[in-house]
Amino acid sequence: MLQEELSAGDKKKLTEEVASLKKLRDSDQQSWAEEKKKLEAEVKKLKLSLTGAEKKLKAKQEEMDEVIAAMEVVAEEAAGEIFSLQQTVYSEHVNGFQKALREVSVSDCRINVNLDVYDNRMLDVAEISRLRAEQEVATVGNKEAIAVASPVDVEGVVPDGEDGEGDAEDGEEVAEEGIDEVAD
Repeated sequence: MLQEELSAGDKKKLTEEVASLKKLRDSDQQSWAEEKKKLEAEVKKLKLSLTGAEKKLKAKQEEMDEVIAAMEVVAEEAAGEIFSLQQTVYSEHVNGFQKALREVSVSDCRINVNLDVYDNRMLDVAEISRLRAEQEVATVGNKEAIAVASPVDVEGVVPDGEDGEGDAEDGEEVAEEGIDEVAD
């Protein structure tokens, strides 16, 4: 009998427990369904915003492609213009050089191809070489290694009887005469 009471009490407890668990399950299912609806609505909202963002991105990309294409056209035009200007400058230099050659006689005694400007003076190229060597030695501090260059004419031959001395003075005189005539 005791056992029957216990089993009747157990059955009652079990039925109550099953009923409470069913209620709990139903309330959980209902809350899960509500949560699912909220999440589905949020997913739809995010998908819509994503498609909107993709459309905006595509429009911006197309706009950037158009801008890049326009910039490439402008760059090509600028490169063509630069090339044209370089060709014009080159031809002007050539024309100027040819004009100078026409105006100056090569047999003119004032023209000396062995003269060059160094330290704001017209000097023989051999003298310039010697001065550069001296300056280099002075900066190094080794005064015994001064290289003395002999004067050389246009063909690369050292003229007989010339030691390179006095050439700078002659060159300066020639340069001064040329400058005076150009100034007139």
